[in-house]
Amino acid sequence: MMNLSFTVTGIIVGLLLTFLIGVIYYKSYDNLMSKHWIPQTIISGLIIIPLLACIGKIDDTNIGIKKLIKNTITANYDNVLNYHNDKDNKSFVSDNLQYTFDYDEKTNTLITINGSSVDAIFVDGVKQKNSK
Repeated sequence: MMNLSFTVTGIIVGLLLTFLIGVIYYKSYDNLMSKHWIPQTIISGLIIIPLLACIGKIDDTNIGIKKLIKNTITANYDNVLNYHNDKDNKSFVSDNLQYTFDYDEKTNTLITINGSSVDAIFVDGVKQKNSK
């Protein structure tokens, strides 16, 4: 099965939605309720398609961040089990030790915490030298 990004999916859905709106405008034109149907369809498409593409881009970015976090953790910790990246539960288990983590999107920094002490700091997926 082909895997489309959410941006491409948003554009396709926007085109389909624009087509359906065009059909509605054309029917109102055909029933003499409206004098024009093409400009309204074009304007609707110019609003809908970029809006859905932007929403798709945001989703693609969020999925990329989640994949980066998971890949960083699995590459730097052995036997990663019980991985959770939920809003209120960001944790995993490695070699029978419970870790929590926090990711700062502005600085692309992942911090893993074991108990009450910082275990490691990763910037752009690379472990920093001052980490344990």
